[in-house]
Amino acid sequence: MNTFNILKVCVVCAIGISAASCNNSFMDRYPIAEISPENSFKSAQDLELYTNGFYENLPKINDIVRGDNISDNVLYSNVPMEQRSPERDIPSEAGSSGWSWSTLRKINIFFDNYTRCEDKVAALKYEGVARFFRAWFYFDKVKSFGGVPWYDTEIQTDDEDLLYKPRDSREFIMDKVIEDLEIAVDRLGTTRKPDQISKWTALAFLSRVCLYEGTYRKYHTELNLPDAGKLLEKAYKAAERVMNESGYTLYSTGNSDIDYRDLFASDDLKETEVILGRRYSLTLNKMHNTNYYFLSKTQQDVGLTKDFVNSYLLNNGTAFTSQTGYATMMFSDEMKNRDKRLAQTIRSVGYTRIDSDKPLLPDLEASMTGYQIAKFISKEAQDGDGASYQDVAIIRYAEVLLNYAEAKAELDILTQDDIDKSIRPIRTRAGMPNLNQNIANSNPDKILASEYPNVSGNNKGVILEIRRERRVELALEGFRYDDLMRWKMGKLLEPHFTGMYFPSLGEFDLDGDGTIDLLLYDDKAPESKAKQKIKIGGVIQLTEGDHGYLVGFLNITKKFDETRDYLYPIPSGDIMLNKNLEQNPNWK
Repeated sequence: MNTFNILKVCVVCAIGISAASCNNSFMDRYPIAEISPENSFKSAQDLELYTNGFYENLPKINDIVRGDNISDNVLYSNVPMEQRSPERDIPSEAGSSGWSWSTLRKINIFFDNYTRCEDKVAALKYEGVARFFRAWFYFDKVKSFGGVPWYDTEIQTDDEDLLYKPRDSREFIMDKVIEDLEIAVDRLGTTRKPDQISKWTALAFLSRVCLYEGTYRKYHTELNLPDAGKLLEKAYKAAERVMNESGYTLYSTGNSDIDYRDLFASDDLKETEVILGRRYSLTLNKMHNTNYYFLSKTQQDVGLTKDFVNSYLLNNGTAFTSQTGYATMMFSDEMKNRDKRLAQTIRSVGYTRIDSDKPLLPDLEASMTGYQIAKFISKEAQDGDGASYQDVAIIRYAEVLLNYAEAKAELDILTQDDIDKSIRPIRTRAGMPNLNQNIANSNPDKILASEYPNVSGNNKGVILEIRRERRVELALEGFRYDDLMRWKMGKLLEPHFTGMYFPSLGEFDLDGDGTIDLLLYDDKAPESKAKQKIKIGGVIQLTEGDHGYLVGFLNITKKFDETRDYLYPIPSGDIMLNKNLEQNPNWK
């Protein structure tokens, strides 16, 4: 093989079109799970079996519950590179850091061959499934890189135009993503199964995609991207169809003390609400380590941040941060009279597991902030490494309601009736009063307004409250970082995130029952009956030395570069192989 042909094949390898070795015949090989096109794609069963493989590319539970680790919701035993711009480098290895295309190759093999199917009704149905997954693939790429090359056919080694094509524009790719989803809506059926793609899955995802892109274009004014309003209109209309036609509702037994907890901690998906999910099984040995990750002292000490906890309202609907002295309240006091979702998201005072009535305090040896995660924590028998098997939601109805409200608010067409149809059911499940549009807009929350200074207009107050609601309801489901990126609020990643407040070193009664639970010390631990003894100094400190908020990694400079960090860099190895690829702005 001459040098030019070797380069062509290596470009194919680098963009992930095949994981096979570089030789003349590797493009004729198909994954083990596939059958060659000449012998397949002829029946409905062929198409079903082939497209079933696409589902493995959906997020797994680890992807979802750890997604907030790079956001301002979480402090854990590392500072992610997304928050330390001066140290970020361009990856060198071709096909690394998300610039991989192997998933797309399999999808495009389907598109090249599905019309062979003799059952034309089935062909249309599974075309819809494939279009959904192609849209999912490209939406992820746009969030990471902006414009990318569009491929709608399998690339061959002699196709130089495709091998060396430049990036297509962000607008073009998003138009294709939306086109795929709109066709999928027309092709797919209405049967509601959380582990199968349906019309409702496509509509729900369409609302997510259009809300993301519409707000991205609205707030990233420096890019001069068109059609933000049209995208937001598509977002609320897609959500509205799910609301009016699908039959999905929020999961609720009427018990606001446990319903939110059980939605995530139960073994099985709550199918009244979960539109798309991933199933796990003890019987089938499909397991994960979610309990172990959040509870073990040997993992990443994940804790939710003080700012996140402060965002939960009081149970009368007023801001916790409107209280005098809120900033220095001790744990037992700050947990009082709050939105009940807080006590079902972290270990609050009186917290119990789903299969127990034994109260548990937060474990500061397993949570850097003291705000230890309770959401997703299932039965105690599942606490071992790799012993968890609770299912996980990927798209749920609550998100659709939030998408609807936010899109209409951003378009300045939201009404109280719209809020009653969207925000109210979410709050009702949590035992919370409804959001009042007039009150929110007449007196926007000052702390939220300072955090999101680019929000303005007639609906400023209600947009801020919808953002609060979204942060609370979708916590630890992988949305927060994407939300900050689309709202152009990367600067919220720069502060050193903090945890619980302590007025001094010494002994503390965390739950106010008169028993000493915790000792904080800075040298040698004095005698104490406290079950938890935490040394202050090194990684974990108090912000004021001998008092203040728990904080970590003060030795690390946190920085978000507004001119480049909203997108990831393309690996230099891929740019070397394809000179027509241009690097994202200001990545050098």
